Amino acid sequence: MEILNLTSESIFPSKDLPFYIGKYYHTNFSDLKIHTHDFIEIVYVYDGKGYHIYNNVTYPVSKGELYIINSRTPHCFYPTDKSNSEHLVVYNLCFLPEFISSINIHLPILVELTDIMLYKSLYPDEIIYSPDLKLSGSMRTEIEQLYEKMYLEFTSKGINYVELLRLSLCELLLKIHRFYRQNHASPESAVIKYRHQLIPDCIQYLRENYSKKVTIEELSNNFFLSKSYLSSLFKKATGSGVVEYLQHIRIERACELLTNTTLSITEISTQVGYTDYRFFNKSFKKITGVTAHEYRKKNE
Repeated sequence: MEILNLTSESIFPSKDLPFYIGKYYHTNFSDLKIHTHDFIEIVYVYDGKGYHIYNNVTYPVSKGELYIINSRTPHCFYPTDKSNSEHLVVYNLCFLPEFISSINIHLPILVELTDIMLYKSLYPDEIIYSPDLKLSGSMRTEIEQLYEKMYLEFTSKGINYVELLRLSLCELLLKIHRFYRQNHASPESAVIKYRHQLIPDCIQYLRENYSKKVTIEELSNNFFLSKSYLSSLFKKATGSGVVEYLQHIRIERACELLTNTTLSITEISTQVGYTDYRFFNKSFKKITGVTAHEYRKKNE
């Protein structure tokens, strides 16, 4: 089965607006494809019934259900048949954390949302698939009003519409946070597991990408966390900052290349991710206590 990879660049109208919302009536069945993406997606089933193909398994969905989709999970919402006889209508809301990071709200909205969003996919054997929220009554009304408000702002693009979208998204996340806590009495154990898994995943990402330019912003976006929160968690878990840890990975690899290859020191510095040879030498001596030349001579 072909899986389409949707990127931020293909979804968001511009780099200055990492936000998108669409209302889908599923009239063009052939346009529906299993896909993954690199942004946060919150899907709300506004009406009718249909199916959600999630990790190659098909599940029924119905009005009032809200799904927070993990970025690397293949999925797609489908009507029950090509004519959509069950009248499936879904809102697709997509955004990057940076869209609301400039708003100073003390409740760690994004942290809580990320905890809710990621722990199911990290521990699939322990968590049974289900909607993140099954809404009814006043809760459903509140969520629907927010989705409709954002959809109207996004499509009409009136004065100050970006700022209104940003505020409405924050309100939606707060409501999700509230309703989730009301429906899940003790999610703390799953949250703790998620946080314990997060740092090894970050370290693995650094080890796989040390030769490239890696920034804290890129790392935090990859795991849907704020830069400050990720930095704090990483420091507590490893005793060092993200950048410092990355330097150690790079120098560790440089030591291997100095010992086991005949590459020049300049070539090695480039291969392990340094664009400035002088900075490589400075970092190497700071971490190992000797220069790269001295290290190679010593280990010949």
